[in-house]
Amino acid sequence: MSNPNALPLLRTKLFPAPFGSRPQLLRSALIERLYAGREQRLVILSAPAGCGKSTLLSQYRQRLLEGGARVAWLSCDESDSEPSRLMRYLVAAMEVIASGFGQHVLAALRESASASHEVLIDAFVADLKGLEGEVYLILDDFHRIRHPAMREASRYLTERLPGNFHLITSMRYQPHLLELRPTPTWIMSLKGIDLRMTREETATYFREVKHLPLSAEQLRQLQSRTEGWITGLHLAGLSLQRHADRDAYIASLSGSERNIADYLAEDVMAGLSEGMCQFLEQTSVLDELNAELCNAVTGRRDGQEMLQRLQTEQLFVIPLDDKGEWFRYHHLFAEFLQARLAKRGDPTLLLHTAARWCDNHDQADRAIRYALRARDFPFAADLLERQGARLVAGNEVYGILGMFKNLPAEVIHEHPVFQIFYAWQLAFDQSFAEAEALIEDVSSRLLQGRGKVVHFGMLELLGVTQVLKALVLLYQDKLEACLKISRHWLGMVPDNQPVFRAALSCVQAAAYALLGEYGEAGKSIAVARDCLRSADSEYLQMMASMIESLICKENGEPARGRGLAEAARERAARLFGRHNRIGGPLVLAYADLLYEEDRHALVLAELPRATTWRDVATPVELISRGELVMARARFFAGEAEEGLARLDSWLAELQGARFERVFALAMACKVQFLLWLGRPNEAGRACLQLQQHLGALPEGRYADADAALAMAEARVALSERRADRAQACLEACLAKQTAAHHRDRRLRLALLLSVAYWRKGNSEKAFALFQPTLEEAWQNGYRRLFLDDALWLLPFWEAWQAAEPKRAAHWAGMAAQLREQCQRLAVDHQNLEENQDISHREREILRFVAAGLSNRDIAQTVHLSEATIKWHLHNLFAKLGVRSRTQAVLKGKSMGLLGEL
Repeated sequence: MSNPNALPLLRTKLFPAPFGSRPQLLRSALIERLYAGREQRLVILSAPAGCGKSTLLSQYRQRLLEGGARVAWLSCDESDSEPSRLMRYLVAAMEVIASGFGQHVLAALRESASASHEVLIDAFVADLKGLEGEVYLILDDFHRIRHPAMREASRYLTERLPGNFHLITSMRYQPHLLELRPTPTWIMSLKGIDLRMTREETATYFREVKHLPLSAEQLRQLQSRTEGWITGLHLAGLSLQRHADRDAYIASLSGSERNIADYLAEDVMAGLSEGMCQFLEQTSVLDELNAELCNAVTGRRDGQEMLQRLQTEQLFVIPLDDKGEWFRYHHLFAEFLQARLAKRGDPTLLLHTAARWCDNHDQADRAIRYALRARDFPFAADLLERQGARLVAGNEVYGILGMFKNLPAEVIHEHPVFQIFYAWQLAFDQSFAEAEALIEDVSSRLLQGRGKVVHFGMLELLGVTQVLKALVLLYQDKLEACLKISRHWLGMVPDNQPVFRAALSCVQAAAYALLGEYGEAGKSIAVARDCLRSADSEYLQMMASMIESLICKENGEPARGRGLAEAARERAARLFGRHNRIGGPLVLAYADLLYEEDRHALVLAELPRATTWRDVATPVELISRGELVMARARFFAGEAEEGLARLDSWLAELQGARFERVFALAMACKVQFLLWLGRPNEAGRACLQLQQHLGALPEGRYADADAALAMAEARVALSERRADRAQACLEACLAKQTAAHHRDRRLRLALLLSVAYWRKGNSEKAFALFQPTLEEAWQNGYRRLFLDDALWLLPFWEAWQAAEPKRAAHWAGMAAQLREQCQRLAVDHQNLEENQDISHREREILRFVAAGLSNRDIAQTVHLSEATIKWHLHNLFAKLGVRSRTQAVLKGKSMGLLGEL
């Protein structure tokens, strides 16, 4: 500086704090995001305390330096609020990268120590204009500078910055520039939500920075509890290093944990007024807050102003809607505030007030939660009796269910309505026997008049118990019992109860569908739709759409079904948010339909969550559809062994009487996988296991599983060159598929039957069946139907192309896709025909040869003459192009004929 004696300067403020040998987590994604916006005039990092703003800016500074930029730095503090002092520090910061900088500013300061901010800024800008090339100035912790004119001065400066100068700031409050509408195009901003650690970053942080080996579940819990708040993760890491039982620590982690509480008390609360602290503590009992509710709970009248201050000062408040009306506190911050509040007294009165305010404002679910937390059980029971049926119909029950697990048993028994919802929670936890017993008990109490029925709504809840009972039976695949309950109560419920009738009809439709009676399922859905015309239940509308979409698939209309599921998903996201429980079953149905159209990549990322975080009404049938989509997607994408391993893992879970049907469908899928992998012996054994599995059930119980078995048997027969056997089982099964809702099965069976006819030498009959099957399936959206059987279809397709080139020319793209599918699984389609020419008997003899048996031994084993065995071996050697038994065995292994030996 030209005037070094003007005031002493702390040189440490002109550089980022050194990290020394301490390891750091590199925020690569954020750094690259900032670097991509490096040409912006102003970059603002605006986030609450402890979000890693300074560390990120330090890393970004290094990235800029590596790119050849000149970067100045100033760490701000409260003493910099005096304009002349701030200007001297700005000059000092710039002089680090530009020697002699600041002549205009220093001249202005010498002329008048109390020069206006306009004069000082004009002088600073004049100095900046003398710099060449791209120049960056980082002002860290800018929120510490407090001056009445700072808002006006900031805007005055940013509007006059030269084009080659870029200002980067970090602060805790939300600056006024971001409130401008529209936001100026020359501003780039990152907020608290942007600075949250991702799951991947959290895993890397604990592995590479903290050197703490944590499980995936432990990391998931830490991410959820801290919501990616960096300081929260850091403080939790310090404590984890001292705790032997890490699971217990993570499970109990809250805002009252000593390290976290100390940080929040010292770095956040200490600078707030007493009135603001009191407001924060009193409103911390609220799960969600708006201005009116805050006024009711605190007894104040400035709720709107206080919420605005919370947002501006970034005090861990998170908006819940686009209108800026509803908010919530960060989980850890709320728990910290609640702990402070508890030290001052009992928060019960605040919870009472919140419950009654919510009841008066038609927010029954929130009112019930607050009443239960206040242990005002009579009021909570009264609310549930009056509003419970509406909450169920509106899919608003899940926030309440979990609370019943913590209620004393005597309290639950005292209030029948509590029993109903506790039974729902038991069902959700898959404690089906307990749920059924509780449903029977409460139904008996209510029907016999021993329970105290106060509201008409309680009668509606009696209906809910029957819907719940039917759901529990459905979930366990006790389908006949489920249908019995549904039919019985549908016969008793009057027409003026449309929600109840619609709910039972949906459950009935699902049960029929699981039994393969899709015609009856369609009739039940029609009843549900009719009832819903006079009922207000978006939840049931979406459930009906989901079931109807599955019926569409069986009807051979996957494109139409996908449209229904798509619309229901969009409606669910709009009404209940992106992550909602009904979204789980909808994703599972949607993915199954998208798979048929070969568009499943759109939802693959959602399936793992959907198979675990689901609605209580999600039967294992839907879960299995999602699991099979994930296994097939991985297998046919080229990760064959991984896809098979995923399928085997799912099959291991499908043991027991509840899962006969889905087990059969999954086993049929496994047969197909094994044949693609060139392991026909294993495929044959899997097919035999499937035959035995279905043979133990009543004949015709699961028609779709029987069709899956027929196709599995046909594929195995085709792999053994036994086209006659494949034709017989396919024709027998196809003859039974006469109903409209059998269209999907008819298409699948007909496609394979075309191949069987061709394999048997009846090309004319094969092509005559294939052409209309191809056109009908394609027009209705089927794609994977062909690709998943490319192993059989490609040789057949090439024969059809040679025989009918004009017709086949219209489908040239499909031939290319079939070849691509074979290449993806490393199957040489040129050798497919060669493999198929090996007969079942020749394969059998080759396996005996590989086992070391002589011709005489083989003849005795298969009850043929030795001369016949020699004749078979002669033909086999010719087909394989070999001269010896050893060469035959090696060639057979390479072709997959002996894959398991």
